[in-house]
Amino acid sequence: MTSTPSETLSPHTTGPRLLARLTAPLRRAGWTENELWDESDEEDDEPGPRPTYREFSRSNFHISVSWDPADAQLTVDDPTEHWDWDDSLPPLCPLDQPLTIDLSTHPTQAAKAEAARRAFAEAGLLDATRIHVPEDARELRHDLVLLLWADTIHDAIARHRRDGDGRESIAALGEEFSGRLGDGLRTYPLVVPDPVPSAAARGIAEWCWRRESDVEEWHFKIDDITMARANIAATRAVMPHVHPEGVDWPAVRLALTAPTRRLADGQALADIFEEGWTPILTSVHREIDLWQRADETLGPEAVLRMLTLHGSRTESVGEWWGSGWYETAARRAVARAASNGSLPAAVSTVFPEAEHLADTAATHPDLLDDDTFAWITEAVFKEGSLLREVRLPVPPAMTLPDWAAHDLLDMLRPDSDEDEAPAADATLGRP
Repeated sequence: MTSTPSETLSPHTTGPRLLARLTAPLRRAGWTENELWDESDEEDDEPGPRPTYREFSRSNFHISVSWDPADAQLTVDDPTEHWDWDDSLPPLCPLDQPLTIDLSTHPTQAAKAEAARRAFAEAGLLDATRIHVPEDARELRHDLVLLLWADTIHDAIARHRRDGDGRESIAALGEEFSGRLGDGLRTYPLVVPDPVPSAAARGIAEWCWRRESDVEEWHFKIDDITMARANIAATRAVMPHVHPEGVDWPAVRLALTAPTRRLADGQALADIFEEGWTPILTSVHREIDLWQRADETLGPEAVLRMLTLHGSRTESVGEWWGSGWYETAARRAVARAASNGSLPAAVSTVFPEAEHLADTAATHPDLLDDDTFAWITEAVFKEGSLLREVRLPVPPAMTLPDWAAHDLLDMLRPDSDEDEAPAADATLGRP
């Protein structure tokens, strides 16, 4: 059976439809496609497929994506150069420079789509946007936290409640709830509370399973590698139930508290934790109850953004499995070890092809044996250390443009820091 040449000949598969497929990961990561003119209505005397262009927005950050079928180049760029500034923050692009992805060597649409997805992940576009402030504008950090909160979570709460900003409702969720949110806001580089389902899923797994539940009290039952497998299993169980529109909390509850829940290698958590499993389940129910109450009082969009913020904290779970950074670092680590001959002999025996190991490490590290899983965990950490040594952010972060920093400083300097600091606490529901 011979394949049809439709991919080569059809302008639909080489133009708008292919671009829609290539950019699908962006939409899954909370990017919303902007309304543009309909290219199909325009007359064009040039033969063959034409370049296709789309714009996407997320939390006042914007990108343009263009696909040129003539040379199979996908380009992500900044569309905001002449845009008006109406919000607290100017419209910005989350990239420091344009991203060009050469897809000419990938013969099929599926291969092109996977190559584009990996490039988006490496650039940080599939995780929450992070902002690095220029050295000469470090005093903006506090103001930016307030502006990011106002433009994202505050506005989402106000749209849901229609009776104020929800400060009392946040305070009613408890000081610990407010404190944990504050920790996320203080993370540096600054994390934008974007609506990113994968990051929110990590936030749920970290809060409701790993940290605020009673699982740590029973950590003595299992070693660190098994706990890592359990963390990945919790994240994987939650991910299908977190959507750009919000969290399906009943489904999350079932996914995290199923009595027969197992790890990827088949071990039952009830057997691993033994007498600790019942109190752990009770505590997971307690934390899910808290977030369901937040969802009802603050709204699903605000909660999705809060969980994204929590799930993106680099000192906590921002580098966990399921993030674009983890996948990128795992692939880099394997490629580096393969090129310099430092792959452990036992690993090379099981994975003669480095690409197969990279795919497994990036997507299903919990299926690896203990020694290989431990090796890839250490190798991923070293990838981050290499970037930190040359003072590069981990995960990727954009640098606030000088013009934006200067404009914000000019706008905000009339207000003293002493006047603004209490507002941050009040926003989070603190007295």
